[in-house]
Amino acid sequence: MDRSTELSDELYARFRDLVLARCGLYYPERKRADLAHKLGMVLESSNCRTLAELYADAFAGGASWEAILAQLTIGETYFFRNEAQFDALRRHVLPELLARRAMVRTLRLWSAGCATGEEPYSLAIVLNELLPPDHSWNVSILATDINPHFLARAGEALYGNWSFRQTPNEVRDRYWSAEQGRWRLRPDIRRMVSFVRINLAEPSYPAITNGTSAMDIILCRNVTIYFDEVTIRQVVERFYNALTPGGWLIVGHAEPQASVYRQFEVHNFPSAVLYRKPLDAPLFSVVPAGRMFDPSAQSIPQPPTAPEPGSERKELHTPDRSRPDASQPAVSTMPPGPQQQSDDANRWNTILVQLARNEKFAAEELLIQLLRGDPTHLQARTMLGRLYADRADWPRARQQCEAALEQNPLYIPAHYLLAQICEHQGQLDTALAAYRRTVYLDHGFVPGMLGMANVWRGLGRPANAQRYYRNALKYLGEVPPTTTIPEADGASAGELVMFIARELEAITDLRD
Repeated sequence: MDRSTELSDELYARFRDLVLARCGLYYPERKRADLAHKLGMVLESSNCRTLAELYADAFAGGASWEAILAQLTIGETYFFRNEAQFDALRRHVLPELLARRAMVRTLRLWSAGCATGEEPYSLAIVLNELLPPDHSWNVSILATDINPHFLARAGEALYGNWSFRQTPNEVRDRYWSAEQGRWRLRPDIRRMVSFVRINLAEPSYPAITNGTSAMDIILCRNVTIYFDEVTIRQVVERFYNALTPGGWLIVGHAEPQASVYRQFEVHNFPSAVLYRKPLDAPLFSVVPAGRMFDPSAQSIPQPPTAPEPGSERKELHTPDRSRPDASQPAVSTMPPGPQQQSDDANRWNTILVQLARNEKFAAEELLIQLLRGDPTHLQARTMLGRLYADRADWPRARQQCEAALEQNPLYIPAHYLLAQICEHQGQLDTALAAYRRTVYLDHGFVPGMLGMANVWRGLGRPANAQRYYRNALKYLGEVPPTTTIPEADGASAGELVMFIARELEAITDLRD
C-alpha cells in the first residue's frame, strides 16, 4: 500500500499540539524532523495510508495513538543508574527517613516514568539491604509510566545483560537467576513494586485512588526534559503536593534547575543534588471536594474536518508557606442575629472560594472572624484546625478539633481530622480510637475504615487491615460507582474500590 509520509506545516502543528496536550511531550520546530521520522515509522506498521489518516485515527483514540505514544517515549535505562544518587539514597536519605518514620513504620516511594522497571527494582534492592530480614515495615514502591508496553516488560522482571552495565556481578547473582540467556529478578523483590499507568501531564495526582499521595520519595529522572516549560512546572508542583513534609524529589542531572524547584530545599551530596520538601510544609491539601480529573476536558487539536474545542484546564498553585500570626478566635456567648447569620453565610462562601484558589491565609483570617461571631460554626472550626495542621501547628489544630467536639461530640469531620493528625504524629493508638469513633457514628463512613486499615498495617496487623478494607468494599458496593464519597478528596466509589483492591493485593503478596 502506497503511503504518504510528508509532514506538511498543518499536520506538523496538529501532531505537535496533540502530543503536547495529551502527554506533555514537546516537539518544537528544531525537533520537527525527529517527529516526522517517528510518525513515518508508525505509519509503516499501521493500516493508515497517509499521515492525515494517522492523525484522525490517533485523535479519535484509535490504535494509532498508542502506537505513536510507544514510538515517542524513551525507555533507555539500567539498574542503579546514576551511582551518586543511589549512594546518597543509601547513605543519607533512606536512613534519615527510616529513623523519622520509625514510629509509624511506613515508607512510600514513587518511580515516576519508570520505563521498563530497572529504577524501581533498584530502589527495592537498596531497601531490602537496609531493612532487617524480619522487619515489620509497610513499604510501598509505586512505579508508573505512560507507555503500557514498558509496564508490561517491567512486570515480567526479565532483563538482558545491557541492563546490568553498572551492576556488580555479585549483586546480579544475588538478586537474579539466569533464564535462557537473560536474568529473572527474585520474586520477593518483584512483590515490593506495583506498576500503574499514569500520564504525568494529566492532573490526576496526587490522589489516594492511584496511590500517589503522601510520598516519602519521588524519583523522576530524565522525564521532564521532554516536556514544555508549562508542563514541567505543573508536574513539579504536583510532585511537591504529593510529598509528605520532609519528603525528597530526585531528578536527573539534565532537568531544569533554579526557579522550577524554588519551593524545595536544595541538598548537596557528593556528585548529586537532591530536593527536599520542608519539614514545616503543609501536611494537608485543603481543597473542597470536586470532580476527579476528566481527560475529555483537555484542550486537544481537532482533526482537519472538526472545529477546535474551547475547553481549558485550571490548576491549583502550591501555597505560600509564610506564617502570619493569626490570633485565636474569641468565643462569643451571644447567638448570632439575622444580619450576623447573613454576614456569616457570605463570609463562608468567600472562604470556600479562597480555599479553592489556595489562598489559605486569607481564608484563615475570615475563618477567625466568622468564629468570633458564631463560635458554634463546626465546619469553620474544623477547617481552621486543618489550616493549623497544614503549618504543623499541632496544639492549635487539636484545640480546634477538641473545641468542635465539645460543642458536638457526634461531629464526624472533627473526629476524622483528629485521627489524621494523630496518625501523622505517630500516635497510632489514639489515631485508631478516633478513626473508630467515625465508623461508630456512621457505619458507612468509608474514609474512617480506610484510616483504620492503614493504622492496622502500620501496627503490623495485616489481618485487621484486610477486615476494614473489606468492610469499606461492602459499603462502597451499595452505592453507584460515580458517587462522590465525603471526606475522600473528591474520589468516587468506583475509584476507591480500585484503590482498595490494590491494597488488598499488596497485603496478600506480603503475607505469602
